[in-house]
Amino acid sequence: MLLTITPNPPLDRTLYVPQLTVGKVHRARQVHQAAGGKGLNVMRVAQVLGCQALTSGPLAGRAGQIYADLAKAEGIEDNWYWLSRGETRTCLLINHQTSDATVINEPGPPISAADWQGFATHVQKLAEPVRALTFAGSLAPGLKAGALAALARSLVRPDRAVYLDTSGPPLAAALARPDGLAIKVNRIELGAALGRELDDAVRLVEAGRILLARGAALVVITLGAGGAVAVTPAGSWRVTAPPVEVVSTVGSGDSFLAGLAVARLRGNSIDRALRQAVACGTANALTRLPGHVDFAMVERLLRETAATRIEPPD
Repeated sequence: MLLTITPNPPLDRTLYVPQLTVGKVHRARQVHQAAGGKGLNVMRVAQVLGCQALTSGPLAGRAGQIYADLAKAEGIEDNWYWLSRGETRTCLLINHQTSDATVINEPGPPISAADWQGFATHVQKLAEPVRALTFAGSLAPGLKAGALAALARSLVRPDRAVYLDTSGPPLAAALARPDGLAIKVNRIELGAALGRELDDAVRLVEAGRILLARGAALVVITLGAGGAVAVTPAGSWRVTAPPVEVVSTVGSGDSFLAGLAVARLRGNSIDRALRQAVACGTANALTRLPGHVDFAMVERLLRETAATRIEPPD
């Protein structure tokens, strides 16, 4: 079983407009509201792939109840942790024809140390029977930057993979001490964290090896339309994304993570898992709603990918 955790869940409200001009009044042609967040997107794609999965995260207030109701209506298997105060945040996605979606994220309700400890205990109990976990998303206000990585590290076991996909200070804290974690990070964020240009395969592998030396179990670096690179103690691989006409890239990283985690959970080799991850991320880019991929499309894109081993320089 796969357990997906969203540390700071949002209600996603998506508006569809013909175009977006700052300072002008717009009328949405369509509105869609759903339980959102990176962990929910991972969950959705895992279900499409036929993987048994459970999701969790901290919810609060009336907005949190709406979030839970929407997830239930969607058929998502969940076990939420309820905060003592606050309101679950809302994120606004504006889909317009002239470019990729515009996203406005609220910060989320502040979480006290006591509530975070309660949530950590909740996650630890849920994790007991599972063999893979994903932590994906931002950290709510009020917590130390290292809180997310510390919780993720506490769940690492020889028979359980723990994937971490975050950004900003929580990512920096995780990269400083990634003990046992499978790190999924994009090229720009990793380059900024390490203070180096990651503009070719050799430098990407070198960056991944830095994290392996610090204790990471696996490092996967996403390259957007360029695909991804996986760095392991046994070697490194690159997979290029098939060319497609992109509708929206929102949720593609989450879909990628789902493909990777599910493939590894099923015992696939890292190169095969990287191919499935790229196929899932690309399939998501063909849809307007994040995490809503078509299984047949994933299978087709998987057939169009190939993994290339990156040999170390002489």
